[in-house]
Amino acid sequence: MHWDLMEYLLMIPVLTAIVPMLFFIQAKILDQPLTAISWVPVIILIILCVAYYAHKILKQTKRLSHLYLGYACEMAVGQELEQVVRPTDRPYRVFHDIPFEGFNIDHLIVTPKGVFVIETKGRSKPLHNGIKQFKVRVESDALHFPRHVEREPILQTQRNVKTAQKWLSDATGFNVPVGGILVIPGWYIELKQKMVSPYVMNSSQLSSQLPSLYAGTLDIGQVQAIAYQITQRVKDVNRTRVDRLASQTIKNY
Repeated sequence: MHWDLMEYLLMIPVLTAIVPMLFFIQAKILDQPLTAISWVPVIILIILCVAYYAHKILKQTKRLSHLYLGYACEMAVGQELEQVVRPTDRPYRVFHDIPFEGFNIDHLIVTPKGVFVIETKGRSKPLHNGIKQFKVRVESDALHFPRHVEREPILQTQRNVKTAQKWLSDATGFNVPVGGILVIPGWYIELKQKMVSPYVMNSSQLSSQLPSLYAGTLDIGQVQAIAYQITQRVKDVNRTRVDRLASQTIKNY
């Protein structure tokens, strides 16, 4: 992605230099006079090329900014989760970036009060009169940001909860209670509805609120069995990726 951006940035000066040069060389070879009118198509072509690559640069920059924001938010949530599992009297297990078919779950935490799927959504704060707007209202199962409304993050968390619940129950052989938490780091959460799974909060609320959330009851043996299945899934997927890369390397060689 960074290489694509560098390519777009290089293409603008390259095109603005090469296109006129090629036109000039062609005119000299064909012994054509260089008039102001003859330069018009060249100028138009240069403008179109610059506009095209400027659009590409803007789009790629926004994408990179979004990815950086998402990564920073996931890191912030991961650090908060480490605070939750640090006390030795809490038999909690935390897993990050759990792979599934076609998507990843950001975090899974296994507790005696159930398993919780934690999804992280990073959103930049818009400015209003030079002041950042930082409040998001949770109402009617939707996130009401200052300038737009989103329902998909809550729906995505609900889908991931169902996926994790089915997989863990099938893998362990017993019914695994799973709840969902949607985390929006850096935003003040204004609740206008009674919250049940998925719970919506910011990252700083995780360490204080997570111990009080309840999805079901698990004994220590069940917690260990669930943690084992998650660990094996991560290992199996990583091993498959390594084998695939090795196979591709051998074929290319």
